[in-house]
Amino acid sequence: MNDRAPLISPARLGEPTAPGLAPSAPDFGDTYHPGTDAWAQAQQVFLAGNGLPARWRGRTHFVILETGFGLGNNFLATWSAWRDDPQRCNRLTFISIEKHPLRKADLADVHSLVAPHGAAGLSPEDANRQALAHKLHDLWPPLTPGWHHLMVDAQRGPLGQSQHVHLMLGLGDIADLLPSLMASVDAFYLDGFKPAANPEMWAPELLSRLNRLAAAGATAATWSAARVVRDALSTAQFEVRKVPGLGGKFHTTEARFSPRFTPPAPAGGLWPPTPVVHQHALVIGAGLAGCSATWSLARQGWRVTLLDAAPGPAQGASGNPGGLFHSIVHGDDGLHARAHRAAALATWARVHEAISRGDLPGQCQGLLRLDARQDAASAQTMLTRQPWLAEQARWLTQAEAQALAGIPVPSGGWHFLQAGWLQPGAYARWLLAEAHQQSSDAVKTHWSCTVARIQHDEARGLWQALDAHHRLLAEAPSLVLANAWQAQRLLDTLPASQATAPWPMSAVRGQITCLPAMGSPDAPPHIALPHLPV
Repeated sequence: MNDRAPLISPARLGEPTAPGLAPSAPDFGDTYHPGTDAWAQAQQVFLAGNGLPARWRGRTHFVILETGFGLGNNFLATWSAWRDDPQRCNRLTFISIEKHPLRKADLADVHSLVAPHGAAGLSPEDANRQALAHKLHDLWPPLTPGWHHLMVDAQRGPLGQSQHVHLMLGLGDIADLLPSLMASVDAFYLDGFKPAANPEMWAPELLSRLNRLAAAGATAATWSAARVVRDALSTAQFEVRKVPGLGGKFHTTEARFSPRFTPPAPAGGLWPPTPVVHQHALVIGAGLAGCSATWSLARQGWRVTLLDAAPGPAQGASGNPGGLFHSIVHGDDGLHARAHRAAALATWARVHEAISRGDLPGQCQGLLRLDARQDAASAQTMLTRQPWLAEQARWLTQAEAQALAGIPVPSGGWHFLQAGWLQPGAYARWLLAEAHQQSSDAVKTHWSCTVARIQHDEARGLWQALDAHHRLLAEAPSLVLANAWQAQRLLDTLPASQATAPWPMSAVRGQITCLPAMGSPDAPPHIALPHLPV
């Protein structure tokens, strides 16, 4: 992974060049789509150009990669087509990269229809477009660099199976994000401003390596018929052809992956992993890590067998009465800071609606982290160097922090907006309940089940969990160890031929202080609670 943070800057929108046209992009001397309707271009150039929706029918999983999210019209049109197709794939993953994303308010503006909100007379198609655009707006993430995972839709198939759409939005320079992406892509949407104005998006060294990501039978489509684009696709081992264009264009481009040879899979495998006949995982440990892994695997259509020695989930360290989630601010915005930010934003996106509904105990209206080493001037310098920080945090002086917290504080600090607290045990149970909803047999749990050793049955390709009497507890083709520092104890039980190098792990003791609830007879009279986590 690149050590420097991906560069992004919000899109600057100009006025349309004529009534009824898309906004202009003054930084590129172009408009966001041609004079014709943006959805017409998405449907004819990108969906039809990639043989959709027919190609995803009957599939468990279908992956699309778009090289420029723009106003989101290609995604919205694809999402709409998926919803309208009774034979749709169970899971649609839409990966899109954008260096100049729209601010949330601009996203809402550009998708507003001419008719007043709620006015009668909208066609069913326009009403559908408006509804999807509003949902995308509600889920729009803070404009921070890196990958944002948005679960935008969840449906039930005709057989009761879980079906969903996953938007994987990469904010940053395509030259940073695309080379490190691990994916198996079925359809490419090559979009962006015209090559003459935005050569980085169409760089031959990027497009000519799309074969690294292409799945068998992959296709590509773009509105551009520029020779440099067609040549790059040919270099990437696509069969390329020009087809009649749309909205005044003479030609567009369609291509089909036709490799001269099939290269070996890259080290570490592909993402998503190559489908296997039995996607079944054995997860040992039902704390936050194990329940999160179970939730994620179930969302991907896997069956999970979850084992824990306790009579229920989150009975160990994950059973603390409360836990904080928040990002961090760092001058260099290195990998550590970005990992924390991604985890905090993903947690907030996953839980804030459930907390707001009362389904989870907690609070998601922000968190105050005091920092006596920082002052307003140094904080402003950091915000100038990393302007995206304003999407997730703001600096407060001591007086401002005290007013927000409602209690005396010794210094100023950062107010993280997508942050808060939750009850880990309740969160673990909520994750398992969500995983169970994926299908009737998605998750099987075994409580009070102590795993004494593990082994791999190489003849059958199965990982096995055994008890102290060498009796088989469960088996599956994949194994997830989520039992904290005891994972090494299980690894040490493997036969010498299957042994792994010791992992650098150790047990670390923690400590918390619990106070009686406010208003209870035992509550200390001199303690006031802050209005938000501090």
